[in-house]
Amino acid sequence: MKIYQLLVFTFFLIFSNVFSQIGVGEWRDHLPYSRGNKVAVAGNKIYCATESNVFYYNKSDESVNKISKVHGLSDIGVSSIAYNSEYDVLFIAYSNANIDLISGQTIYNIPDIKRKQITGNKTINNILFIDQFAYLSCGFGIVVVDIEKKEIKDTYIIGSNGSQINVYELTTDNTYFYAATEKGIFKAEKNSQFLVNYVYWDHLNDAPQNNREYNSIAYFNNKLYAAYNDSESGKDTIFVFDGALWNFLDTANFKNIIGLSVSNNHLIICQSYGLSTINSSGYTSDYSNSLRPMHAEFDSDNNLWIADRYYGLRKAKNTTSFEPYFPNGPYSNNVVNMDVQGSNLYAVAGGVDVSWHTLGNKAEVNIFINNEWRTYRTGTYKDIMRVIVDPSNPTKAYAGSFNYGILEFKNGDFVRVYDESNSTLQSVIPGQKYVKIGGMAFDSENNLWVSVSSDGDKPVSVMLTDGTWHAFNYGSLFNNFVTSEILVTQYNHKWILIPRGVGLFAFDEKGTYEDLTDDDTKEFSVLDEIGKVITNDIYSFAEDLDGDIWLGTNKGILVYYDAENVFTGDNFYAQKIIIEIDGNTQYLLETEIVTAIEIDGANRKWIGTQSAGVFLMSADGTEQILNFNTENSPLISDNITSISIDHITGEVYFGTSKGIISYKSTATMGDEDFNEVYVYPNPVKHDYSGLITVTGLVANVNVKITDITGNIVYEVTAEGGQAIWDGNDFSGNRVHTGVYLVFCSNEDGSKTHITKILFIN
Repeated sequence: MKIYQLLVFTFFLIFSNVFSQIGVGEWRDHLPYSRGNKVAVAGNKIYCATESNVFYYNKSDESVNKISKVHGLSDIGVSSIAYNSEYDVLFIAYSNANIDLISGQTIYNIPDIKRKQITGNKTINNILFIDQFAYLSCGFGIVVVDIEKKEIKDTYIIGSNGSQINVYELTTDNTYFYAATEKGIFKAEKNSQFLVNYVYWDHLNDAPQNNREYNSIAYFNNKLYAAYNDSESGKDTIFVFDGALWNFLDTANFKNIIGLSVSNNHLIICQSYGLSTINSSGYTSDYSNSLRPMHAEFDSDNNLWIADRYYGLRKAKNTTSFEPYFPNGPYSNNVVNMDVQGSNLYAVAGGVDVSWHTLGNKAEVNIFINNEWRTYRTGTYKDIMRVIVDPSNPTKAYAGSFNYGILEFKNGDFVRVYDESNSTLQSVIPGQKYVKIGGMAFDSENNLWVSVSSDGDKPVSVMLTDGTWHAFNYGSLFNNFVTSEILVTQYNHKWILIPRGVGLFAFDEKGTYEDLTDDDTKEFSVLDEIGKVITNDIYSFAEDLDGDIWLGTNKGILVYYDAENVFTGDNFYAQKIIIEIDGNTQYLLETEIVTAIEIDGANRKWIGTQSAGVFLMSADGTEQILNFNTENSPLISDNITSISIDHITGEVYFGTSKGIISYKSTATMGDEDFNEVYVYPNPVKHDYSGLITVTGLVANVNVKITDITGNIVYEVTAEGGQAIWDGNDFSGNRVHTGVYLVFCSNEDGSKTHITKILFIN
């Protein structure tokens, strides 16, 4: 027993030190949770909806917990939530009109409105519970959901002559429904059997501004409160109806009323700046204008919980002090480019439009270090569209702006900017700081190469490791002043992607930075074997471990198998990948726009597309290993903007049009020697059913797993520097309790290693 306990303790120490945040085959989201828009109190859980997902604060253990597609939600982008205490159901409405009901540990999806072909606005603005029914205020009318049967019951189109109308909110005095709409207030008998007929919804012609927009409505203390949205003056008004007359709530106009709600015998008024509550005795409490409230509710202890535009969920300690709660994440879900080295991930949000014109977005660099996100954001610099981490020193990174040069970071902190004043980077307008960075790449000696969009003669610069800069007078050699990504190959050639349908430019300066007379240069179109242009619309490129160059284009994937011959080959052309699907041959992703390509440690290709999600292809591209899209995985968008791989852990980060999400892959980059081999989980406990990972291996070694007597129970070839085992023997049976030996050997047996795994069944 003592020996057994010692083994467990030893293995546990190793496991604790190296275990990553997620296991192989698992996902995690990296989304912003600071932008709250709705709050729902459910006993000890306070739920907050954000522009991305939902999280909750648990009052019992003071924990903050995410709920996203990774945890089983059906979609992303939440427009409203509400909790029904009678049925213990959390109702989640998404911005695309999809619906999830969470009851206990079960999530029920109701996609009917999302799938319904409705012309116009399908947004679900608000949710009203009455018994087992949820009344949804939608962009086209009102939808009734039976939460007990989990189905759509009715749809009310209440506009004049049965037309669609944007219904912002619905309330009831238990006799009538009142709907706040873009065309005033509508009223109908709550228990009428004919609510599907617009004729039974009366337009309240006696209400003030009766044909203008009311964005919120609530019934409180025997009075009807309606928020009139005066978009022209920016000063809104709350009108009160006592059953006979309409009046102002007070003589002052409100500014930018977000919404009205009733909670714990209080009327809550959320404005763009600040919040007010009125109790049943008419007493008003005004909360600090430092708030940016979108919605608020009281809990049973009379604590006020606020969904805040910038601070997620906030608890009011008093009228001037607030405690924020939200999961750590990036500032926003915008991401155009990412890079990771040494498990430090940098992601930038900016970019250009399809014509390569600047967008004017504030500089935003989101940085993921030690499993924590932090953000650098400033209006001083704008339109960050590239980022690269120094492979020799992952504490340093460089972010390229398409107007303001290169921003340098150290340990996540901004250090300096490189522009025309302190480097050879050339401005579009000489003498002014308009330096448009197209791409950045490090060579094998850790020099930083930069492509610049410029009307001048120096579209390429390099910063050497000693900090000196050199520029290259290649401006007259290609037909475009705009440059995009730059790639340094294994042969020390540099390839530049020339966007807007121009093609590619390659050069080799041969290490003589100040002498251009010996340089090799070439501008070229992407040709096939007969010299015909396949396409010059190139969106991405990457070099694989064999030195082949893979292009992502508007016609799928193309490959240069003899990339080293770019300057010398008389018949230099790209090839398509032929694959077989259901007995039919076709070209790889020929109908897709390929926006991102990354190579993993097993030389497999991770391919991102504009509309079909992510594909993992075999090393030669002929076999599809995985395809992730929004329908079959937690992937949050099928529009992929960037892919970056942490070659230490195997985690693959997908930048999408809706934010960042990552997946733990089976492959890592192989090491030169067996210096840091470890197994996780270790020990493997009886209730663990996931994959077991052996990592830190020499690339592509053979791995044999034996019991203590030497019987082989499993054998596999490592994918790069990592081998995966499901814990079963060759017959598919779970192995027994005991210590298992892991023998690792390269092809010629010159490099070997042995480690152990403890199984506890």
